[in-house]
Amino acid sequence: MFVHATREELSFSSFWLVLVPPIIGYYVLAVLVCIPGYRSQRTGIIPPILLLAYRAATTLDLSFANERMVYLNKGLVLAMTTLSFRTIVWVQSSQPYKRLQRIETDSRTVSGSTIAYNGRRQLYLDASDLAFGLRGIGWNWSQGLHIPSETRPTSSKTSFAFWTLSSLVFHVLVFDFLHYLVQRLGPGTFGTTFGGSIFDESLPPLIRFCRSTFISFLSGLVIYCAIHIVYDFCTLIGVVVLRQLPAQWPPIFDEPWRADSLSDFWAKRWHQLFRHFFIGLGWVPLYYVFGRFGGVLGAFFVSGILHYLGLWGLGNGSDVFGMIGFFMLMGVGVILEGSWRKLTGYRVGGWMGRIWTALWLLGWSNILVDAWARKGLIGSLFIPDPYRLPVHFFGAIPAQTNGII
Repeated sequence: MFVHATREELSFSSFWLVLVPPIIGYYVLAVLVCIPGYRSQRTGIIPPILLLAYRAATTLDLSFANERMVYLNKGLVLAMTTLSFRTIVWVQSSQPYKRLQRIETDSRTVSGSTIAYNGRRQLYLDASDLAFGLRGIGWNWSQGLHIPSETRPTSSKTSFAFWTLSSLVFHVLVFDFLHYLVQRLGPGTFGTTFGGSIFDESLPPLIRFCRSTFISFLSGLVIYCAIHIVYDFCTLIGVVVLRQLPAQWPPIFDEPWRADSLSDFWAKRWHQLFRHFFIGLGWVPLYYVFGRFGGVLGAFFVSGILHYLGLWGLGNGSDVFGMIGFFMLMGVGVILEGSWRKLTGYRVGGWMGRIWTALWLLGWSNILVDAWARKGLIGSLFIPDPYRLPVHFFGAIPAQTNGII
């Protein structure tokens, strides 16, 4: 039933022979894309990188035979898909990628157009920033990227690190409580790794939909907290361990609850980690054929593919309508907003825009969350039960995967 039954458990040898090779190839390509005149070499190494990424995504098992940790395989598939999509976009670039801004350790910002690369060391540092800085802050390929305003203390690394640590702890606690609450709402169904629908057929239609929408809303908050946790953790590593500046780690979200349109939500307020290849693989080719209509749907289609493949990583199949369908409907909503502006001369916004955005997002999020629920994602184990505060306060959740913890 679960994909890890046909996968190879991660070991010392599989780590070096299966997981590391696509990452090395990815980094080599990041170096080449920063150097002028290496387009043919970039093109030549794309096939082996993609094959190595496919092998890692489909043969490694990171769950260590624990059904409730199979979400780690989902993360692996997402990582390798992201790696593959980025390499495809990189090889299409006719010009090398350049850093327009380089933040130095003495806090000075130097224009990349007036200085040359400082030897191999700077090239390798730039390649590292390109490979692992998904938003491309300060690069020529990320023009138009929305960077949220800074509200954290950035004048001191110590203050910034303590603030980030506090944010990490806060979001872990909120994440665990909300995840527990969602699991508690379906203890024998979607609260387990066997999965189940968030739609309770025993309830009248209106109550059933209200309940599923509430579950979807809570699940959205869980996803928000999960992304925040990962970003806060990486921020601490960057600032404390790698001695980077706080300015290199701007906020990941821009208060998405304040979005007054779907365009505002997806283009600015939600995280922009995958923006580059959504545009490169989806928007650009379809925009040239169908205009803005095609560009919008193309970008959301690539997002749907990414999430579809990620869900497949759980080993219980995937869901076309729940994954691709949800994001295509987000694209339809954005197109409707553009049509409204053309017809009336006014953009969607204000309180009416917030209501519209909430209704469209929450209404259609039912199909997304239901797909996750039916494939067993909600029943995953992120924090062992003995260390979960909600379990100590409210008791363990019954019927979770035959007692496997």
